[in-house]
Amino acid sequence: MFWHTSKVLCLFSLSLFSLSSLAEQKVYIPNQTSASYLVKQAEFAMNHAEEADKKRATQKHMIIYDIYIKARSYAILNKIFFFLSVAFAIAVLVWPSITVIFDSRLDKWKWIKSATVQTTVTGIAALSFAFYSQYKDKQVYAESLMRHVLYSEEPIQTISVKVSEELSRIDRGFSFNSVISKEEQ
Repeated sequence: MFWHTSKVLCLFSLSLFSLSSLAEQKVYIPNQTSASYLVKQAEFAMNHAEEADKKRATQKHMIIYDIYIKARSYAILNKIFFFLSVAFAIAVLVWPSITVIFDSRLDKWKWIKSATVQTTVTGIAALSFAFYSQYKDKQVYAESLMRHVLYSEEPIQTISVKVSEELSRIDRGFSFNSVISKEEQ
């Protein structure tokens, strides 16, 4: 019990020391993704690891950086589809009002008043939201996987196998089932 308590206190004091060192290295930047933050944490741990733990910290950093590449891609796609879905959602809401307000001026563009066009815009809005939801889920999943690697005490071989399995699961591509199953729950 004594050794466990002293180990916890030692880790706590090292954590406080590392927090001050992390603050000096600009790790705590509020406008960054969790993935970016976790890569910086892993790099810090690697650079400040004791000689006995250096290899493990380096291997963890490599695994985390591999996941980071995917998480960053998903974050970019997530942002693109988020803004597209917002733009199309606004178009869906405003479109009927525009056709009524500018009714007399739309003689040249009768297609704007078409129900087919309005339905198409609504469909594009729904599709862009589905892609946003899909990529957001993948980004969060990759970031959770990075957290697992960073804080895990499992052997590197076990972590590596789990990460490979999870990355192949993430890479399966777009699935409407993931969007539909959420709505049913």
